[in-house]
Amino acid sequence: MSDKIKVSVFLGISLDGYIAGPDNDLSWLSIVETDPPEDTGYNALMADVDVLVMGRNTYDTVLTFGFWPYEGKQVVVLTSRPLTPLYGETSFNGTLSDLLPELTTRGLKHVYLDGGNVVRQGLQQQLVDELTLSWVPATIGKGVRLFEGDMSMSRWKLTGQQAFPSGLVQARYKFDKAM
Repeated sequence: MSDKIKVSVFLGISLDGYIAGPDNDLSWLSIVETDPPEDTGYNALMADVDVLVMGRNTYDTVLTFGFWPYEGKQVVVLTSRPLTPLYGETSFNGTLSDLLPELTTRGLKHVYLDGGNVVRQGLQQQLVDELTLSWVPATIGKGVRLFEGDMSMSRWKLTGQQAFPSGLVQARYKFDKAM
């Protein structure tokens, strides 16, 4: 059995490829709030992950929610700016590829990546093992794109898909190392 930490991504994405609107706006996700998190697999993922790794912009956005959605989870924020922890979160000034071995030496087994920059970094460096994309039935025209920049060719195997009453369509993939 490998000591490599499992890396998962679980994102809502608009039909035109955005994971956040301008100024990191997430209000457009409200059109699928009728789909219970336990049905989408989010609760199961959160029960399995040891640690969440997110970028500073995502962290700052989460702080505006008025509640901390990651109670009881370790959270690491990739940032070069000073961070004043409010919920026990820690900061790491470096790359995701530098952080993952450190998390492994701490005995952690499963990391959930959140936020555009961190997820793109994981995808670009082929560090992501599982990718769940929940396609929200909306176009938003501008904001934070998931797939942009220097993305390398990679191959993914579809492991599951599901449509929800809200119109959300979810696809689950595993990274195909054979490529």
